[in-house]
Amino acid sequence: MTAPSQNTSRNTEDPLEILRRILDESDANPSSPKVTSTESSLNEDARVEKETPPVLDDLEKEISTLDLEQPLGGMPSVNQTDDDDEDERKAVPFRKISIFHKDEDDDVGEKKLVLDQILSREKPVEIAKTKKKSKLGKWVLGIFLSLFVIIGVFGALGFYFYQHAQGMIAIVREIEVSARGSYAEIKAQNLVEAKKHLLSADEKMKELHRAYSALSWTGKIPFAGSYYQDGEHTMNAGQTAIEVGELALQAIEPYADVLGFAGEGTFTGGSVENRIQLALTTLDKVMPVMDQISTKLDTINTELSMIDENRYPESVRGISIRSKITKAKQLSAQASVAIKEGRPVLEVLPSVGGADGKRKRYLVIFQNDKELRATGGFMTAYAFIFVENGVVTQEKSDDIYELDKKFAKKPAIPEILKVGLTTEKKWNLRDMNIDPDFKKSMDTFWEHFQDVPGEPHEIDGIIAMDTHVLENLVEVLGPIQVPGYGTFTAEKDKRCDCAQIIYALSEIVDRPTPYIREDRKGIIGPMMQAIISKAYDAPKSQWPTLFQSAWANVQGKHVQFYFFDEKTQKAAETVGAAGRLKAPVAGEDYLMLVDVNLGGAKSNMFVKQSVKHTVSAPQNGMVKKTVELTYKNAFPASNCNLEAGQLCLNGELTDWFRAYVPKGSVLDESLGFNTDSVKTYEEGDHMVIEGVFRVVPMGQTKITLSYQVPYTATEYRLFMQKQGGTDDVTHLFDVEGGETELKLDMDKSVVIPF
Repeated sequence: MTAPSQNTSRNTEDPLEILRRILDESDANPSSPKVTSTESSLNEDARVEKETPPVLDDLEKEISTLDLEQPLGGMPSVNQTDDDDEDERKAVPFRKISIFHKDEDDDVGEKKLVLDQILSREKPVEIAKTKKKSKLGKWVLGIFLSLFVIIGVFGALGFYFYQHAQGMIAIVREIEVSARGSYAEIKAQNLVEAKKHLLSADEKMKELHRAYSALSWTGKIPFAGSYYQDGEHTMNAGQTAIEVGELALQAIEPYADVLGFAGEGTFTGGSVENRIQLALTTLDKVMPVMDQISTKLDTINTELSMIDENRYPESVRGISIRSKITKAKQLSAQASVAIKEGRPVLEVLPSVGGADGKRKRYLVIFQNDKELRATGGFMTAYAFIFVENGVVTQEKSDDIYELDKKFAKKPAIPEILKVGLTTEKKWNLRDMNIDPDFKKSMDTFWEHFQDVPGEPHEIDGIIAMDTHVLENLVEVLGPIQVPGYGTFTAEKDKRCDCAQIIYALSEIVDRPTPYIREDRKGIIGPMMQAIISKAYDAPKSQWPTLFQSAWANVQGKHVQFYFFDEKTQKAAETVGAAGRLKAPVAGEDYLMLVDVNLGGAKSNMFVKQSVKHTVSAPQNGMVKKTVELTYKNAFPASNCNLEAGQLCLNGELTDWFRAYVPKGSVLDESLGFNTDSVKTYEEGDHMVIEGVFRVVPMGQTKITLSYQVPYTATEYRLFMQKQGGTDDVTHLFDVEGGETELKLDMDKSVVIPF
């Protein structure tokens, strides 16, 4: 191949001739790469295929000698006018050449670009001689410069946001102070001051929203926009929450005096009985406000549902973020459910309280939870009461044994009761509460009660209560004086680790005597009347605590209701006041533990329980679970010899145990039960694991259940129901190594990640 000229002067040779010469030389040299070309008309292209780059190198050297100011051969000069001979301009064909290297090297691409520009009369660009490292350096420099610009922009924006954030944080703190102040005043029963604090919070919230609106332009920025929208949803939810508070205070205000609040209530003056009557007869006026509150709570739920808490970190500088969003959603949802469930109760409350023009009669059953039975305790005594315009009066009361004496048509005793009640051949009314579902037990009880002569059969419902209610009332009202029996208090008695009133009643009712005592439970009536009288005479400052205590006892199943009116019964079931078992949610876990004392005196007074759950992640649609229950009696046994004449409270406990779990569960192992006492069976929506065990004084018994539950949820979800009459029990959960504690003081749901 001819060496390229070293002459630096401009070459005026036709560029096409140079190309032809290079290509011809390539064809003449067999060792040179094969090059093909195709002539075409003015608008046709030809492709020159090349496998190795030497020809391009030669071409580059030749091109470097060209006078690029000269027009291409066969083409008009860039300065040629339209007056020139058109035929002359078309006379000489030319060739447009594109050169490709199979490796698509960057340098080849640059040479192709220059060649195309030359042949198309465009002004050529200078071929870069720098290496790729130089390009990388430019890119890095460009990136840094761009970042500095972005940092500068964000710095300016950050300063702008910082100024706004500081102002908004100050407002948020003021809102928090006002909200806490309103809550504190409500607890202090000062309705007037509570309203003032809430009004202040309302004004500050509107101010905060105005300040936040200054950032509305960020809502159109990708990525940042979603966070701005979250703020908008939060603002809307917060404003609506304040409006809910204002409506709630508006609903309470007419009843301020009855509820013990300081404020200008509508029902001031007159006796407590008169004020309760007026409050009950005007509850229908509250319904529209309840509906408004319900609607606004739905709005809050909608606003919060638009926020994805998973976009946020768990915490920032030690302040929880994600969990607070989740908790806000949960509280809002719970409030919405409570309002919706509470409305039916308010609708029927005037009727239940005999304020609808009809006096109501109820059968009250006193359950002794120290001798635990399925619904809450041994049914030890009963009474009939009248309720008219919210005022309670007693009709009669008696020992449950006196009732059973008149019950002649007794059915055969269930086999399971024979385990402990060895002397009984027939099924007494006092032992008929064997189903933990209060309604089912009362269905059975009432069916047979109607066969008892001389007792009222026209009643509106049954109310059961245990000793927790008695103890709580004395705690709130103070010592109770019962003529002929003495004074009763809530102070702890070391002999039983229970309230003095509980031990004193046991002394009166259960201590054996060398003679037959008439009406040994005759104290029930006088004590009941003494408590009712003291409650009506209590200062109004105690009324909020009384209401709170009453509701806590309903939620803890220390008070349970059974109504014959279908609407009233449904309302009671809706708020969990009817002691019903609930069906498990498909694909989730469920548990209710039920203990029945079948012959251990009043030993449940001394036995303490603890529970541990160990749960594994689901496999093949099943969750493996182990429940360990420990029953401990740390007190010495009582002398239960009748001849000794001592109080027999603590003896060996024979416990009929049942665990209600989801239907379809499989029991793998059970430990701690009496031999051959364990069995499983289906009952309604549940599978029941049943067994019998014993706990001796100064001893403990450990029960272990290992079983599998049908499961489809992605996290551990358990709904636990509390047995009526039981103390609050702490449950420890170990879910895949993570531990959580929960106090079961009412029916509760548990959600724990696997």
